[in-house]
Amino acid sequence: MGKKSSYIEIVPEKPIYGGKCLGEYEGKKVILERALPGEKVVAKVKKRRKNYLECVATEIIEKSDKRVEHGCNYYPSCGGCKLLDVDYNYQLEIKSTVVKDCIERLGKVKDYTYHNILASPKSDRYRNKMEFTFSNHQYYIGDREYDDSDDFFLGFHAPKVYSKVIDIDTCLLHSKRVDSLFRSIKRICKESGLKAYDIMEHTGFFRYLVFRETVSGEVMINLVTKRYEREIVEDIAKKVIDENPFVVSFVNTINSGLSSTAYGEASYLISGKEKVIDSIGNLKFEISVNSFFQVNPFQTGNLYNKAFELGRFSKNDTIIDLYCGVGTISLFAASYVKEVIGFELVENAVKDALRNMKLNNLTNCDFFSGDLMKVVGERSIFTERKYDAIITDPPRDGMHPKVVKSIVESKIKKIVYISCNPSTFARDVELLEIGGYKLKEAIAVDMFPNTYHVETIGVLELVSKKEEQINRSC
Repeated sequence: MGKKSSYIEIVPEKPIYGGKCLGEYEGKKVILERALPGEKVVAKVKKRRKNYLECVATEIIEKSDKRVEHGCNYYPSCGGCKLLDVDYNYQLEIKSTVVKDCIERLGKVKDYTYHNILASPKSDRYRNKMEFTFSNHQYYIGDREYDDSDDFFLGFHAPKVYSKVIDIDTCLLHSKRVDSLFRSIKRICKESGLKAYDIMEHTGFFRYLVFRETVSGEVMINLVTKRYEREIVEDIAKKVIDENPFVVSFVNTINSGLSSTAYGEASYLISGKEKVIDSIGNLKFEISVNSFFQVNPFQTGNLYNKAFELGRFSKNDTIIDLYCGVGTISLFAASYVKEVIGFELVENAVKDALRNMKLNNLTNCDFFSGDLMKVVGERSIFTERKYDAIITDPPRDGMHPKVVKSIVESKIKKIVYISCNPSTFARDVELLEIGGYKLKEAIAVDMFPNTYHVETIGVLELVSKKEEQINRSC
């Protein structure tokens, strides 16, 4: 038998989640990267499975008219913005199609209202938080000329390449002012004479750089280093702030371990404020160095307002907010309902939520911490008081089946589900529908232009009682 070719010619048919397309070749399904539906491409076969192939386009023979100029020097090697060269209106069409497909194909949902996708007010320079990696190894892009004697780089990891970074000087995701700040701190750190981190040898000093920019224009910097050298970092902070006076907080986090993360065993305030104040609409939030906060401030208020609009809450409702974090959704909901109870695993996040409640002079919220999995196993938090609705905004993995089971057993009449992963959203919706709920409405919300990521809002209502079926599913 002859050896199968490593390359195929294919025209993909439709978009699927992950910035990929689905096609067919010689009777097998093909999952294809770096192509748009309808484009004729040459694709390299990366993996051959029993029923499908995994491929990546290496040459576009017939280019889609949805391709546009992008202006980024690092695309597509960076991998952060997989849809950067795609017309924004077509990006919205792709994302809306993907979410609808997940709901109907994976979630097996029928007879519901699917609304038009909610576009982001800005399609570039919209992120308020960015994380960059220091390295002494550079990832080379194409045929560019490089200085082989240089060993200090700051930028992004190329996809699936963790020992090297793409050295950058600008990024279209954050503001132009942060662009200038990025170049400033990169130069100052390099001039210190200390080395960038070597992930293979676990040597060097500088590990990560994290920026957080508020709506008012204040910037918090978190410089992550391998060890604590306060005098050195104080000198760096002074030089950075002298050049960039809008930097109001400079934090140094220490990560001496092997984990490749911008978190560490300790964080020290080097200069300025310990927390910054950011806002969503009329609400203010205290943000510390490791607080979770939505990264697109131009769209976050629209996301929450749309969720509450579809939820059709009343001033007599008491709701429980699962995975409440620092209280952003809970505090937003407070003006729509009688009372909000927030529940969150991370104790420090709950403390932040309580402070944010006081900061906004709200009195109809309360927050509790605990492991949701343990709580639903030991008792049902949903029956400790009467709730009219549940708001859930879980991590990318979605809700654990035991949490879904507990929700079903609670018989709370309404669920407003906000998700950052349409596939796990669809999975959970299927379980909830088995348990007696019905998805009534859904909408995709673009929080992350130029990437394949998309938020989904779904509203489910209790229509019947089918606990036995959900018990078997869990």
